[in-house]
Amino acid sequence: MKRFLVAIFLLLSSLFLIPEIRALDLFEEAMAAKASGDAEKALHLFEECIAEGKRVLDAFWEAGLLLLEEGKYRRAFELSERAIPVFSAHLEAHPEDHVNWFRLGYIFELRSSTGYFREWESARTCLTRALEHSPENSFYLLHLGYVLYKMGEGKEAEEVLRGILLREPLNFEARYWLAVVLESERKYREAEEELRFLLEHAPEGFGRLKEIERLLRKVERKG
Repeated sequence: MKRFLVAIFLLLSSLFLIPEIRALDLFEEAMAAKASGDAEKALHLFEECIAEGKRVLDAFWEAGLLLLEEGKYRRAFELSERAIPVFSAHLEAHPEDHVNWFRLGYIFELRSSTGYFREWESARTCLTRALEHSPENSFYLLHLGYVLYKMGEGKEAEEVLRGILLREPLNFEARYWLAVVLESERKYREAEEELRFLLEHAPEGFGRLKEIERLLRKVERKG
């Protein structure tokens, strides 16, 4: 009798675990397909996750990034239309979830960058909410600095980016955007200093070296 009860318990436990295992396996299968370069299979599996309500936010996020990587911008923005209300509903219930505040902010940021949407203020709001729960997150701060710059709020953007560099002087991405902001504020000498620092200290693999050289020539002419 005891063995029978143990067997029943194990059976019931396995039945309850099956949906969780399926959810994990389905998302991991999608990620594996993405890693292998099979984009369409990955996208199909991410859509299955969304349809089944399994790791929905992660699936929306990874599918969106993959569509952008593949250059399928129309599909990416169609997906974002579906994702925004889902993220918003989740964050209303879980306002402490800084990761998904960032993700939603980044979605608004990317949409605004196309020029077809004016959602910079929404992006700023989401990034600010993310920073309420992770105030020293340099990645969030970097995106906030960029968003402020795009909103024409150069002084605030400069303050945010300098704050990052006080803690992380070798954060080359933050220093690059600081130079961009300084150039937009006509602080050419300061921008030149930041750009020369980047050329001296940034590794060869840093992806913005050509942009840095081009911006340096520009500020030299103007300064």
